[in-house]
Amino acid sequence: MTESVNAVQRSVRGPSCWRGGYNVLMTLFMAALVSLAAPAWSSAPVADKTAEQRVQEISDDVLALIEEARGYAKDDPERFYREFTALLDPAVDFVSFARSVMAVHYREATPEQRQRFADTFKWGLVRTYALALTEFSNGTIRVLPATQPPRNPRMHSVRMEVVTPSGNVYPVQYAMGLGPDGAWRVRNIIVNGVNIGLTYRGQFAGAMKDPANGGSLDKVIDGWSDMLKAEADELEETLSSKQGATGQ
Repeated sequence: MTESVNAVQRSVRGPSCWRGGYNVLMTLFMAALVSLAAPAWSSAPVADKTAEQRVQEISDDVLALIEEARGYAKDDPERFYREFTALLDPAVDFVSFARSVMAVHYREATPEQRQRFADTFKWGLVRTYALALTEFSNGTIRVLPATQPPRNPRMHSVRMEVVTPSGNVYPVQYAMGLGPDGAWRVRNIIVNGVNIGLTYRGQFAGAMKDPANGGSLDKVIDGWSDMLKAEADELEETLSSKQGATGQ
């Protein structure tokens, strides 16, 4: 199993421009995902909202969530993971996202393998980067107006800018899909020019080609899961040490 994990690590550890610890791009990526989640107290039905409204309605609440979690995330990270996942589930089409990452290998996968990777993909995003959101403080999120109508009424691109406390502006672009229930959900995100879906797709393909995995989907999925668990534990330890050093 260790060999399989190492093989996946070689492929999954992406470009230095967005991987590594709690760097800003992945923090923004997770902030962007949360901003798509519709809060339970929203007055309008999800199906009645436009793609822009799905993004706009929760933008202010994202930062409130971060502030609230900063008070308990260190001592009770599992609570934060649960609340974070609850926000993402109605907003992100994880199945379509994972299918895009698996690409041609999705067709050869069994239903059990497809579901297992989708669950692993979601778990990895939440567990590995949720705590990184507590590092995003005093920033702002603003949705940009659409410049032209979409070519496909069931697909829409929504642009956002995330402004850090230092004044740096990071563009974020969502690929939104309209589900059969009439609700918009994210299917891909481009953060500061980095296409998250395509990047993960290349990493999955690389893991499938690695001789250590022998073209086994089970080995790649298991290795991906174990690698993310190890990386999540490392991130938790790093953030805990950082908070301890600053007296937080």
